[in-house]
Amino acid sequence: MAPVMEHDIPEGEDMPDPSVLRHLLSSPKGGKMPRPITRAEAEVLELFHDSVFVRDMGGTIHFWNSASESLYGWPSQQAVGNDALAMLKCEPAKSVEDPYTRLLADGQWQGELYRTTGSGDRCLVNARWSLRRDAAGNPIGILETAHDISSAKETEQRLKESEYRYRNLFQAMAASFWELDFTGVGVRLKALLESGVTDLESYFLEHPEVIREYLRNTQIVDLNDHSVRLFGRGDREEMLGSVDRYWPDASLQTYARCVVKSLAKQPNNIEVTRLKTIDGRELECLFTACFSKENIAKGIILIGIIDLSEQVAARHALEVMQTELAHVARISSLGEMSASIAHEINQPLAAISTYAEAGLRWLLRPEPDLKEVEIALRRIVDDAQRTDDVIKRIRSMALRRPAEEVEVALNEVIRESLQFTRHELTRNAVEPVLNLAPTLPMVRADRVLLQQVIVNLLMNAAQAMASANSPTRELTLQSRQLRNGAIEVQVIDSGPGIAAEHLEKLFESFFTTKPTGMGMGLPICRSIIEGIGGTICLANREDGRSGARITLTFPGVTASTQAV
Repeated sequence: MAPVMEHDIPEGEDMPDPSVLRHLLSSPKGGKMPRPITRAEAEVLELFHDSVFVRDMGGTIHFWNSASESLYGWPSQQAVGNDALAMLKCEPAKSVEDPYTRLLADGQWQGELYRTTGSGDRCLVNARWSLRRDAAGNPIGILETAHDISSAKETEQRLKESEYRYRNLFQAMAASFWELDFTGVGVRLKALLESGVTDLESYFLEHPEVIREYLRNTQIVDLNDHSVRLFGRGDREEMLGSVDRYWPDASLQTYARCVVKSLAKQPNNIEVTRLKTIDGRELECLFTACFSKENIAKGIILIGIIDLSEQVAARHALEVMQTELAHVARISSLGEMSASIAHEINQPLAAISTYAEAGLRWLLRPEPDLKEVEIALRRIVDDAQRTDDVIKRIRSMALRRPAEEVEVALNEVIRESLQFTRHELTRNAVEPVLNLAPTLPMVRADRVLLQQVIVNLLMNAAQAMASANSPTRELTLQSRQLRNGAIEVQVIDSGPGIAAEHLEKLFESFFTTKPTGMGMGLPICRSIIEGIGGTICLANREDGRSGARITLTFPGVTASTQAV
């Protein structure tokens, strides 16, 4: 419904002469009542879409058009001659000055009124009253035009409530929300597509300067208080304008993907990226852009930003702490490994001494055996290098040097680990058995750390069999390649096995079944193996014999193979 009477004429009809309305309130000569309405005047008033009725100052209705019948539900035959106030139960919608007081003072009044229809329903109308006086200036009647605004008011109220909820949510969320106007980008994007560019993703990768131009033409039109606290300096107005200053070069493709997805009519784009504050600090953020059809049609994008900086810092601190803990544990485990390592060093040292003495004897013969001397010297060099390698490995662990991943032959690592633990195995009467695959893919890992894992497993198995006084102390090491290309290594002992209640706890830090153990060996082993993409599993043997079985799996990384 149109808000003013003149607009309620059917389209294509001529506007009724305003004099008609004036005449409606004119009085007969010397009369105290509005004159009767002529047929011609009534026909004109029936053209109005708004309710039109005339009443005298006592409230009696003298004219009632068909629009009044439709609005209030009272037919003209019942309305004319009836008291308008009693029939319609007029009540101002707002607490304002009495309408009649204003009408008598100004000659007209307009406002919102609650009315009761013939069916008893209540409706809200926007009414306009016009007052006519006689020649002596006395009021003689009121002409009213009105139209129903109930639905419009309900819609308006719902919109207000919706906007209120939206604004509350917009402001209350502990996340940053921006409303962006990209109409300037739309013009440039249309020109780009018309130029023949079809693969926007590739084009943006090759032309970052275009993205930067688009950012300069994307405007912040609204943002919540959390955005001001997170990105600004307390001044909301300072943050409005181009988004360009908030976008570091490393995050340009985030914006580019938003453009591509909006054109593809995808609902949103979600990713982790980096944004800048007004002061130039960079924040790690969870970035969400929403592309609803309604907003896109208006050139609007809504984005949400959650600051991940604290979570990233906490994760980094946790990683540092875990690294520190692992380092401390590795240093502590050196004590448990010291006997085998010392034996490994003593072996080449003893061999060097033996070869040196033999070489001297061969040189001091009446006819020196130079060939034997050469062999002895070469063996001395080999054993000296072996000793140096052992010392370097220990120093690397103690100095916290980063792991040096190289391609490693697992079978060689197993043999080297056996040499490290030979003394401990012999002392505990443990007989090692090797069942290694003839060829295996290489594994990318730190050789020293892998040795640490195998040594730890061998020492645990030997000590378990010795503590249980197992009559047969057999320790099997076997390797094979699985069908999926992975490599499997198993360490199988003939000890007492693992108690069922301990199976799930042995990888927990500081859990141990040894009276003098620290409970760090197996957690460190798992950390090392998982660090190179492998797995470690503990179980009891399933062949009817007592004992434990530890299975390691490694991803093979090359087609090259290692021989037995």
